[in-house]
Amino acid sequence: MRLRLPSFALALILLGLGQATAYATPVAGHLGSPAGKLPALTVYAWSLDGAKLHSVTTDSGQATFSLDLPPGRYYVFAAPLDPGAPPIYGAYTEYAACVHETPAARCLEHGLKALTVTRRPAAPIDLADWYLEDEVTLKLDRILGRPAGGSLPEAELAAPKFSEYPAAAFAGARATALVLGDEPRVERDREPLGVALESRANFAGRTVLVRIGCGDGCETVAFVDVPTGRVAYPAALAAVPTTIPCVTGAPLKFRRDSRLLTVTNDTGGTRLTRYFLWDADSGVLKLIASLGSALEEPCSAPR
Repeated sequence: MRLRLPSFALALILLGLGQATAYATPVAGHLGSPAGKLPALTVYAWSLDGAKLHSVTTDSGQATFSLDLPPGRYYVFAAPLDPGAPPIYGAYTEYAACVHETPAARCLEHGLKALTVTRRPAAPIDLADWYLEDEVTLKLDRILGRPAGGSLPEAELAAPKFSEYPAAAFAGARATALVLGDEPRVERDREPLGVALESRANFAGRTVLVRIGCGDGCETVAFVDVPTGRVAYPAALAAVPTTIPCVTGAPLKFRRDSRLLTVTNDTGGTRLTRYFLWDADSGVLKLIASLGSALEEPCSAPR
């Protein structure tokens, strides 16, 4: 015998499932560095329940992070954000959890510790353990799809780095209105561009990078110049993918304190990363380098 539910009851169940799926809990924590000043980092959370990767980026010198995660169990770790940076990791480990309650001399285990996320906000965690065993490092390499042992090709090591193209934070007077000019898309996108003009710069010191949907798995990028209100739609960023098969991380990468921006595409089985420099004064986005590499198979990371 099959159980039949009234249509309104089925709708309520589906609504409840949608709400549960959309629910996320803020997970916050403190960041540490293996030596000297904290570099800009990507903080990752790898879901042990759904084999899904979540991430957020931080600025150079930023000592805290916050990441919204659905309930579940996660490995949480961080890696330097610069392209070609050494493949090292800081992670939430047994050691990081132990030193909160026990003298550090008694905390000897550096294995990954699963963080359980519920609907109730948890206490902040520390991503300050950079002394990981080779087995742990290899596991994180596999999650990110990096070559075994984390070795990087020579070309990737020589690729442009965000830190090589610094941009000072803008501290002057802000524009109070958008400059419409003769670009018809400004009128079409007036609402998100207006919000951007009132927001803090998130790219190249004085620019707000705005993502505008252009279809399934696609986004157009616009730049709003904070001091002048000028809007630019770089042709190279007219159709940026939101995800790339077999590639972990965002296809579009940029930083508040750098003029460098990178875009990664899948071009028929090859991962192509293009490196651009933004000149806010001239309004020119210049291609300075490209790096291509074959995508590895299989492309699913281990749980």
